[in-house]
Amino acid sequence: MTSYLIIITFSLLLINFLVYLTLQNSYISSKKDELSLYASTMADKAVEGGFGGDYNSYFIKNVASSISSQAKARIFITDSNGKIVIDSEDKLNNTRIDNLYEVQDALKGNTSWGSHNNILYVSNPIKLGGRVIGSVLMSYSLEEIYKTIFSVHKTLGIISFLLLIIVMVFSYIMTGIIIEPIKNVINAIESMAEGNLDQRVEVKGNDEIARLSIAFNNMNEKINLMDRERRQFVADASHELKSPLASIKVLVQSLLAGGINDKNISMEFLDNIDKEIDRLSNIVGNLLELTKLDGSYGLKIEVFDLNDLCKDVIKKINPIASTRNVTIRYEGKSILIEGNRDNIFRAIYNIVENSVKYSNPNSYVDVWTHKGSKAKIYIKDTGIGIPEEDIPRIFERFYRVDKTRDRKTGGSGLGLSITNEIIKRHKGEIHVKSKVGEGSLFIITLPYKFEG
Repeated sequence: MTSYLIIITFSLLLINFLVYLTLQNSYISSKKDELSLYASTMADKAVEGGFGGDYNSYFIKNVASSISSQAKARIFITDSNGKIVIDSEDKLNNTRIDNLYEVQDALKGNTSWGSHNNILYVSNPIKLGGRVIGSVLMSYSLEEIYKTIFSVHKTLGIISFLLLIIVMVFSYIMTGIIIEPIKNVINAIESMAEGNLDQRVEVKGNDEIARLSIAFNNMNEKINLMDRERRQFVADASHELKSPLASIKVLVQSLLAGGINDKNISMEFLDNIDKEIDRLSNIVGNLLELTKLDGSYGLKIEVFDLNDLCKDVIKKINPIASTRNVTIRYEGKSILIEGNRDNIFRAIYNIVENSVKYSNPNSYVDVWTHKGSKAKIYIKDTGIGIPEEDIPRIFERFYRVDKTRDRKTGGSGLGLSITNEIIKRHKGEIHVKSKVGEGSLFIITLPYKFEG
């Protein structure tokens, strides 16, 4: 409560100070504009009275006296050397005031203003035929303005003080209603910071504090879910990395135990070690790719043709498809979309590669695009298919439908997870339709404009 009162007090003081400055600037600016108009009028009247030659001193003095009375300001008229020739109060005649920069500016042909010792000065050049022949300097005491501002400021100060008293009383009453539930949320957050993630706060009522409590509980559930997923991810990653390492260790031990002396056995073991190292590299590479996707927010966004990208994907996968006697058929037209081309390439590549790997020999993988309200890419195969109960989980990290077959194909269980992360980053969607023994259809939907 004390902190809030200090903030409120400081805010009121700041407001009072800003109001004071605003009033001061406003009053002075308004007066300056008013005096500038009077000074310009006086300069015109001086020229009209013949100033600069055999001028009508009586006429100019009368005008100066009249304007001085109206403006409640003192008027000085100087010659081109800055010497006062007319003073509305007849006290400083023949005195040089060219040391004032307002007069200096006026004698250069400029209007100017400034304030010194609570006196506002406004100057205006007197011109005849484009030549400066003198200046008009008006001086106005700011005492009255400051008195008015002080009066307003005093009234505002009293109002602020009364408002502070009201706020103090109201704060005392509301402390039990508002602060206590917030303290409960803070205590829960502090407990979470210490590692106790399983925290919930009681929800009372239907006000903003209740909404805060609900939001905290929802956030806590998500954090707990993320923590469980993180632990599972670490466990799965450890298991996946351990498997090829264990295989390599067994093979190396076999070689050390004497297998190295038999050339055929040693070559077979070394070939297996090479494959396990490739699998290990694949897992590590995919893990790094997921890490980049989790932490990268500054994606390079560009406009590219989805049709050209699909052709590039198929061109890269064709050698793999040829070794499996699988033909990739493509049909599509130019579709311009906005996004990160490399990431979209990787996403489509992963699905097409999977379709090729899990297709039967002498079969086809069909890829085509469609331009509607959003861009769509279809990838269809006639492979082994995915059981219906496994479809919701195929985008989970390290999840495999058939673990034995997936390892034989060199999969790490991360390809579809990477694809899903990329498509989600582009605010797109992936839908899967599949039947065991008949094949699968993957449908990727992407917006034309990047909305990440």
